[in-house]
Amino acid sequence: MKMKLKLIGATVSIVLSGMTMNAQDGASLFKQTCSACHTIGKGKLVGPDLKGVNTKRSEAWITSFVKNAQAFGEKDADAKAMITEFGYPMPNQNVSDADIKAIIKYIGENSPTEVAQTTETAAPVVETPADPALDPANANHDDILAGLMLFSGEHRLSNKGPSCITCHNVLHGDLIAGGLLAKDLTKVYERLGAAGINGMLSAPPFPAMAASYKDSPLTEKEIFQLSAFFNDAAKNTIYQPQRTYNDNLLLYGGGVAFIIIASIILLMFIERKRKCVKEDIYKRQIKAASSK
Repeated sequence: MKMKLKLIGATVSIVLSGMTMNAQDGASLFKQTCSACHTIGKGKLVGPDLKGVNTKRSEAWITSFVKNAQAFGEKDADAKAMITEFGYPMPNQNVSDADIKAIIKYIGENSPTEVAQTTETAAPVVETPADPALDPANANHDDILAGLMLFSGEHRLSNKGPSCITCHNVLHGDLIAGGLLAKDLTKVYERLGAAGINGMLSAPPFPAMAASYKDSPLTEKEIFQLSAFFNDAAKNTIYQPQRTYNDNLLLYGGGVAFIIIASIILLMFIERKRKCVKEDIYKRQIKAASSK
């Protein structure tokens, strides 16, 4: 009997500890997986605000969207509209159904409740203004130039991560065309703003980007300088045509150079074939023989 009670007590303990762990997992999973792109009740970031999403969407809908937004958007009109609104699908997340359930529960428990309006005048909320010096929109020319050099790879990132131009393009007169592996970032500041870019670069949500910077995170200063550059590029796109190269000039120039080099080689070959290799020795011997 005592043994059975001990077993029951152990089972209850395990269940309770599992429930506590699940609650903690919701918070940690949200921080690790979602917080770079989403907030709960603080407005849009890279993706939509998740406040009350547990009451707006079913668990099955959220699970399908999280696991493969691209494929789900081809079947579901609401998912497709959301992808269109933000310009790209959410990357597929390597999380289990249980993890998603824990995250949904955490969002529900931490979603701010709507406060009913009353006739009483609420006291004005005094917000502390942000330091203007920390706003990329107010960055000076040196920070913008530093961001451009970090983007292009002319200046190496402090932790030796890959330069942005490897995968991304920005329309700018001082840059060559960038990579096509990921999205064009010419207008990224208009889409995401400083907070969104900061979240994206601080904790990259995309698998390829996360792997690239896992052991080489960007510093706060580098993120600020890149944000300043993205803001400047977005504002001045009309004045920044992409640097191009004259393909015809390269083709014709290469053709002319090839003809010149081939002609020189041909002339040397003809001259060598026309004359004997030891013609000079032969002439000296003939001359010596005729003089006797």
